Amino acid sequence: MGSNGWRGGAGITLMLAALCAAAAAQSQAAKGDGVLQMAHLGRCRLESGAVIEDCRIGYRTFGHLDAKHDNAVLMPTWLFGTSADLKGLFGDGSKPEQVVDTRRFFGIAIDALGDGISSSPSNSAAQRGTKFPQFTERDMVEAEYRVLTEVLKLQHLHAVVGLSMGGEQTFDWAVAHPKFFDLAVPILGTPRLTPYDLETKTIQIDTIVDDPAYDHGNYTKEPALKLANLFGNLTVTTPESRNAATTREGFAEFVKQAEAPLEGDANDRVWQLHAIVMQDVIGKHTLAEAARATRARFLVIVNANDHLVNPEPALAWARAKSAPVYISHGTCGHLIMSCDAAAVSSRVREFLATGAVK
Repeated sequence: MGSNGWRGGAGITLMLAALCAAAAAQSQAAKGDGVLQMAHLGRCRLESGAVIEDCRIGYRTFGHLDAKHDNAVLMPTWLFGTSADLKGLFGDGSKPEQVVDTRRFFGIAIDALGDGISSSPSNSAAQRGTKFPQFTERDMVEAEYRVLTEVLKLQHLHAVVGLSMGGEQTFDWAVAHPKFFDLAVPILGTPRLTPYDLETKTIQIDTIVDDPAYDHGNYTKEPALKLANLFGNLTVTTPESRNAATTREGFAEFVKQAEAPLEGDANDRVWQLHAIVMQDVIGKHTLAEAARATRARFLVIVNANDHLVNPEPALAWARAKSAPVYISHGTCGHLIMSCDAAAVSSRVREFLATGAVK
């Protein structure tokens, strides 16, 4: 009787273990459907030697890893964006903006440092506000690498795809971890800012920090930053697009909307802008030398009318790598996915699937 009882207890234990495993698998599947998850990394040491305490990185996953765990595609966030903003870029390809086919690939949207989700001046308990250390885009990448290797236990990525600041992080990824992934798709990114880019970013920073309501970063109420918001609106589009979308009679209403407060925290915005200003994966090398030293195969996508990120350094990188290029001529400028999404997405999906673009 004792033996039968033991067997019955063992059977129940195994059954419960199986149920728990099934529940965990269902939970993970639910999380894999774009639900925000947080990776707790402890301390993140930065290029400067400073440390982010209680370092946390947000991420969302889409689709499933294959048996070899080599079908993961990483997408870092753009300037002032969060992983929630990237959700629409993942899917079955039925919509023009879906650049990553989740029927085939395991998508990972990851929140960059300073975006208000991952560790940022606005959400740090120990280093809040101006006490938060300045980070670089390379620091963003190193924190993201720790999430992939320490939390998700990945040893290799299929690709890194990024738009704008995400595209810049794609260049950083290629230099910092050249053996970790196969394909790189920077969209509207740059390996190093041009003087024009530095000018626009300097104005963006100054229109925030020179606003009296910013109070040297020590504000107790979120500043409206009307001029900074209006200038940001100016840089992401083109004169042709603005003139087509706004009449003289409707201009006052447009300005009112463009100046409206943004959701993001002012210090978070300044910290990310400073990270972009420091963006430079070329260093003391020539651009061609830096590009040829990377191992990933590139597809470079730019907009010829981009007034926020000058396309020439990315195009020069593509020439050095003999990489395929898509130059959009849409008048939406930096907002490429609002006027040329189908052309961009079709090329990215083809490149991810085949490693080439016809």
